[in-house]
Amino acid sequence: MPELPEVETIRRGLEGRVEGLEILGIEATGSRIFQIDPAEMAAALEGECFVGLERLGKFLIFRLQGRTLVVHLGMTGQLTLRQPEVRDAEGFFRHPVTGLQRVRQHAPDRHTHFQIHFENGSSLLYRDTRMFGKVYLLSTAEAARDRFFARLGLEPFSDEYRLGAFLRRFRGRTLAVKSLLLDQGFVAGVGNIYADEALFEASLHPLRRVTTLRRYEKERLFQTIKIVLEKGIHFGGTSMRDYINSDGETGSFQEELLVYGRRGEECFLCGTEVEKIIVSQRGTHFCPTCQPRSRPVRRP
Repeated sequence: MPELPEVETIRRGLEGRVEGLEILGIEATGSRIFQIDPAEMAAALEGECFVGLERLGKFLIFRLQGRTLVVHLGMTGQLTLRQPEVRDAEGFFRHPVTGLQRVRQHAPDRHTHFQIHFENGSSLLYRDTRMFGKVYLLSTAEAARDRFFARLGLEPFSDEYRLGAFLRRFRGRTLAVKSLLLDQGFVAGVGNIYADEALFEASLHPLRRVTTLRRYEKERLFQTIKIVLEKGIHFGGTSMRDYINSDGETGSFQEELLVYGRRGEECFLCGTEVEKIIVSQRGTHFCPTCQPRSRPVRRP
């Protein structure tokens, strides 16, 4: 599933390339991804133009003059820009080992659920093989937008991401720390990959109950969350299977991962084999030596 670094990479790839262009038309299927009648969406967007492109957590926010288009990529969503001067790739194919779909610019296929056509001949294509993504069209009224995103947690790249606010969100929580990181009401945008990496960097076992965490451990987690997200963005996201950026290119953070996807391999720090368990129904990777489950001895 695309997480914050992947969505931010897509946003940066589209920024400055779709704003200000008149939308000439919309082609949309009857897919379940639409949380609005596709015909109504097409009528609302035609003749409009995007005036801004933002990201909040895992959501892409396309601001228009009168409304806001919100896209969540789900598990397999791909948002790419098709340009008239660039030749389309010859279809999709999966790598025989990784299973990753590799393709650059592509023509629409049966998994392409909407196309936004711009005045300069380019098109924004949304493709989703499993159709777990969501597309919303909202009023631009601040109250409506605030209600839509009310349940999202702290945005790591905003002024609200401060230690005090982070620590307050632990109150009343008793679950495992990995489960907490997967909760989008805690910190927005962190998913399975970056949760595992952040916990490794913070030396925290994924099954540690948050009630056992000492303040210095919470402070360390506060820092490592942002560090691993920044690294993910720097390397253009993690491409394990379906993720590609707005130009159809893969990210490279999968080559930098310290524990995620490395079950049975040696930990880069201590040489212990990386283990995999299931936490909150998600495959979870950790080093049993660097991330001990037992509560640390109280410091003097």
